[in-house]
Amino acid sequence: MFNSLTVHAPAVGLAVRPYPNMFSLQRIFGRDDEFCALFEASAQEACQSVAMLQQILLNRDIVPTLEAFADARRKEKKLSNEIADLLIHTFITAMEREDIEALAMALYRVPKTVEKFAERYIISADRVRDIDFSRQVNLMDRAATAVFQMIKAWRGGARLKEIKALNATIQKIESDADDLVLELTAQLYAAGASPLKAIIAKDLFELNEKVVDRCRDAGNVITHVVLKNT
Repeated sequence: MFNSLTVHAPAVGLAVRPYPNMFSLQRIFGRDDEFCALFEASAQEACQSVAMLQQILLNRDIVPTLEAFADARRKEKKLSNEIADLLIHTFITAMEREDIEALAMALYRVPKTVEKFAERYIISADRVRDIDFSRQVNLMDRAATAVFQMIKAWRGGARLKEIKALNATIQKIESDADDLVLELTAQLYAAGASPLKAIIAKDLFELNEKVVDRCRDAGNVITHVVLKNT
């Protein structure tokens, strides 16, 4: 899956073991798979958070709570911390530290942004309950699913061509999400919504679009890593 190795500088205060005469490639690539397994689990949590949002928006008669979203974000944070801890204790990987950190952060921001949407939706539900967010959530679901599929393909040793194709799908979804924000905002103004409702709705539209942006960021990092190690 990888063709180059990266040696990470040890954290300050950590004891440095002497170099062995030969590196165990099995151990090195085993550690890389540990990272990918955590990334895959993180992508699953991102998909789950979007699925929960889809449920509360489809069942408008149910009063949603934040607990489920907060729990998803906490699980994602735990995975992010596990990635950071593994990075500290891993001296050699085929991935660069900056790429590992960037991907972990992009994945963590998906449920974090979904939770932000849920917070604002819940406190303003009486004003925006009639607004249809389904098209945005559909794009969010497709983007999160594509990231999950991308990580699975990457972990399975997919070629650069396949990774690029999956990333191109995410890029197209992100472009569609940008266009949809403008369309939904224009419809809101054309319908003569009150200024307060328009402000609240626009904020919610933009938060949904940011979820897709985070998926785009994750896809870009994965493509960058695969490209460097091809």
